Amino acid sequence: MNNSFLAHLFQRIQKKVRSFFVLDQWEILVASEISYNVLSWEKLKHLTPPMDRFWADPFIWMYNGSHYLFIEELLFSTHRGRIACLQLDQNLNIISNQVVLERPYHLSYPFLFEHEGQLYMIPETGKNNAIELYRCTRFPDQWEFEKALMKNIRAVDTTLLEANGKWWLFANIHEEGGSSWDTLHLYYSDDPLADNWTAHPQNPIVKDIRSARPAGRIFLHNGQWIRPSQDCSTRYGYAVNFNQIVTLTETNYAEVHLHTFEPPAKSNILATHTYNSLMGLTVVDAIQRRRKF
Repeated sequence: MNNSFLAHLFQRIQKKVRSFFVLDQWEILVASEISYNVLSWEKLKHLTPPMDRFWADPFIWMYNGSHYLFIEELLFSTHRGRIACLQLDQNLNIISNQVVLERPYHLSYPFLFEHEGQLYMIPETGKNNAIELYRCTRFPDQWEFEKALMKNIRAVDTTLLEANGKWWLFANIHEEGGSSWDTLHLYYSDDPLADNWTAHPQNPIVKDIRSARPAGRIFLHNGQWIRPSQDCSTRYGYAVNFNQIVTLTETNYAEVHLHTFEPPAKSNILATHTYNSLMGLTVVDAIQRRRKF
């Protein structure tokens, strides 16, 4: 046996033993609205799920004066994500938790947007080889399948943006033999409900494991569009990068890195891969290492 095999075997045994005592679990953290460039872990309140599941990919909506978080909820017993909704009170405590969308395939990243007074969701449905659109028929727990925006495509973390007279669809494409972390593709249309999106000629517009995969809603800051993205260079979903979109046209795309939000050093927070801030609330997710006993 060579040294590399022994080292790999030791790492596997070490990981197995550690998993008996500790749980690495995605959770949600919230605070009153904080700008991305001054966000700190000390300002965030932990919303920790039960030990049998994780919560990740939080998106914010406000309804009748209350904040709701739409999230990926994954039970460890099924290893398949579904969309749940957490209602928060004024002190940012959870007052209700319910499953709002479940399919026989994995769901995550419940991107929300409103168009002509109607609320829609685009959850990640790459396992079904489509980008699926759902329409809210009763808030927050009834969603009907509207249509597939794209078919025969393994897209992850689809994120829409209305800007410059167009609707823009950002998504990482999981191609055969590749990963879903390192190539960002862009499409555009005049209508967010269209099923004939035009591929951007620069695709993939970003080819970098440090900044390709979306990490939340694209937002305006001081008149500039900021695109959160995942830094997966250390591990999957290690940190969130904030990138300013400097060019967005039908022929050209460019962005520059502005800021990174990463786990604090020497802590039980191991990774973070979603940021959303609107309607008076800021939310992120994180892997927290918890003791089982």
